[in-house]
Amino acid sequence: MNIYLRYVLAGLPAIVTFGGWQLAVWAYEHFGCSGNLKALAPCFAGGVNLLPLLGIGLFWCQLLLWVAVPISLWLMLWVYSRHHVQRRGSPN
Repeated sequence: MNIYLRYVLAGLPAIVTFGGWQLAVWAYEHFGCSGNLKALAPCFAGGVNLLPLLGIGLFWCQLLLWVAVPISLWLMLWVYSRHHVQRRGSPN
């Protein structure tokens, strides 16, 4: 597997949660949704109720960022350490 693909896969948890949050913010503004986080009015786009997706994006994605970013950083350090050992050769 390409080493750069491994870096992208290591950063994927943080990228997905941040992207979901930003997508929910964009959808909230673009489709003219109203209300606050606890009392969102039903918001439809093409007959589809966006309220569950907005709830996931505006609430859960922000909470999951606190978990996903450290996991992604740890995975990137792990990939870097394996890449570094592979480049230099094993010390044994």
